[in-house]
Amino acid sequence: MPQPIYVKKPQGRRVRPHAPSALAVALLAALAALPGASLAQGAAPAVEKGKSAVSEGAVELPAVTVTAEKTSAAEQEVPISMTVVSGEDLERSAAKDTIDIVRQAPNVYMTKAGQHSSVAFISIRGVTPFMEAEQPIGFFVDGVHYRNIDMELLDIERVEVLRGPQSTLYGRNTEAGAVNIITRDPEPYGEHSVSLGIGNYDRKTLSGIFGGALGNQDWSYRVALQQFRSDGYFTRKPDGVNDVDKADDFNARFKVRWKPGGDTWDVVATYDGQRYRDGSTNIATLSQIRSDPHTVSSDLIGFNDTDTHSGTLRAVYKAPSFTVTSISAYTTEDKSATYDVDASAFDAMRLRTDVNYSRFTQELRLSSPDGASGPRWVGGLYYFDQTDHNNFDMNMSGLGFGVQSVRTKTDTRNMALFGQATWPMTDTVSLITGLRYDHETKDVDNRQVWVAMGRDFGSRERMTFNARLPKVGLEYKPSSDLLTYATYAKGYKAGGLNNLADPGHELYEPEYTTNYEIGLKHTGLNNRLQTRLALFWIDWTDQQVEELVLSRSNITNAGKSVSRGVELELAWQASRALMLRASGGWNDAHFVRYKDGGNDFAGNRPPNAPAYTYSLGADYMFGNGWYAHADWQGAGKVYFDSANTKKQDSYGLLNMKAGYRFSDFEVAFWIKNALDKVYVTRAFDIGGGTFAGIAGDPRTFGMTLTARW
Repeated sequence: MPQPIYVKKPQGRRVRPHAPSALAVALLAALAALPGASLAQGAAPAVEKGKSAVSEGAVELPAVTVTAEKTSAAEQEVPISMTVVSGEDLERSAAKDTIDIVRQAPNVYMTKAGQHSSVAFISIRGVTPFMEAEQPIGFFVDGVHYRNIDMELLDIERVEVLRGPQSTLYGRNTEAGAVNIITRDPEPYGEHSVSLGIGNYDRKTLSGIFGGALGNQDWSYRVALQQFRSDGYFTRKPDGVNDVDKADDFNARFKVRWKPGGDTWDVVATYDGQRYRDGSTNIATLSQIRSDPHTVSSDLIGFNDTDTHSGTLRAVYKAPSFTVTSISAYTTEDKSATYDVDASAFDAMRLRTDVNYSRFTQELRLSSPDGASGPRWVGGLYYFDQTDHNNFDMNMSGLGFGVQSVRTKTDTRNMALFGQATWPMTDTVSLITGLRYDHETKDVDNRQVWVAMGRDFGSRERMTFNARLPKVGLEYKPSSDLLTYATYAKGYKAGGLNNLADPGHELYEPEYTTNYEIGLKHTGLNNRLQTRLALFWIDWTDQQVEELVLSRSNITNAGKSVSRGVELELAWQASRALMLRASGGWNDAHFVRYKDGGNDFAGNRPPNAPAYTYSLGADYMFGNGWYAHADWQGAGKVYFDSANTKKQDSYGLLNMKAGYRFSDFEVAFWIKNALDKVYVTRAFDIGGGTFAGIAGDPRTFGMTLTARW
């Protein structure tokens, strides 16, 4: 997005906030009246008075700094295929939660089972997880690992979607890539905003961001709050209840920063929390979804509750020749849900799940200073200690089978030593070397009880996994506006225990990937056009594959798989007012050797991973306060099973937003899925070869009013 829309107040001096207008006071009063509090997603500083909304400077793309390699660098200088989405980009496109980020990145796809579901996962380049297996995608908020990836976006600085293995620097379960969400840090100047939004399906959003100095310039704070409510999109056919998937969500983030004069120390303490209370009555057969997508037949109105709390302390010390970074975090993530999973009005099958994670992580790293000449390097230690409880109850009393109960406790401890360096060999060529040693232990206590089937057994397992994860490559930078690179890297995802498997089949082995990538990043037309291209080849061994039939899950390790493809991203500042973006990715992911029982799936695609994705976007600033945004996001067909018998055909979604900024206020109108496209986000076999799933969001639209001061 063209940066001139926002003119940020300079750091290092205190700015007296404007006196709030009557509208701002009214919005604050509304905020105080709503139980729970508020937030403005990705809110940005207002345009300074006297400044045009269109910059008087040069027409060029904004410089983007990223921390993808755990040191700061310009995005065009980092030899990784990545998509960077700024907070302003997210606000301009009316992005609400994780899936809105994913749809902007090529070869990245997200599977969901309703709002903020615990069954949500991301595939990158055809590498995809399943319901019970762990993610092959690392998901981090301010450098802290999160297991539950389906969250709302709140006060975001930027998002970095890294494609390809990130195992050397990020460690466990990042064999396909990583998503880094970086939220806005406090600054020692006043920055405040309040937003009120309304929309169809009785959508209401109230939000606020407040920040500034605490006493003096060394201390500052930032508070971001958001309350979201909606009746949801689904109606229950038997009685016409139209809020069976209603949402009542609250997000909060509090930050305190200590940054004494100079850049030697930078310490930020953060509390981050989400409280989601959502309905979950949204499962229907595929035939019903295609004929009447947002009507369900159900005898149970379920719920989907999420409570996440995270406390983080990040401390950075910068010396002339090195930088020390410490990130300590303790996080709890709790999800409870009930589902009517038989997709009918009969009381046949009901599922209840309770998933609880408590996790402590510590990372300590030493790196070269930002912008230093000579080698760029980073090394460190990582510790991960997580306890998770998975409770599962499938009630099939309506079919005469009683209740199947599963209780599983897993203690996971991971320790790693890692390092990576880029060594200049000539003025234009640099050598990339990296290595991580990863050690993981899992202690699992699992118990299954299903009286109707005569099952009452328990098992205890200790599993130990060790991996050496190298990365080597070359950078070639013949000019300041062109970077080319070639890399070789190993990826890895630990094995585990599948608590829904039949007795004696619970354990599955690690999977490994060998990855080859070549790419280029070019900036041209006087910094008005950016091109990013990557070609990749992934060889998979022992791929973890799940076959799910409602209450039973079978995870096996396929013998061999492969994925190969290409990614292209373009950004063009066509004029001072017009910004155009385009991206696309294609991957040929398929099983090479995979037999399950009497079935041979060689040549088939893995489920939940389309062969291609693409995105087209345009932004226009009219120069008089008006602006407009439109994007089209598409994906190829997605199979729901390894046999490739059930699928969602290719589809595209049209989203638009237009607004007007005047003084310290903004009014915006938005519409998502403007053509009301019907599509399925997830589907699975509910027995007898009948597949049921969840329809994607219908057309939604609304208006947002924001005051900033």
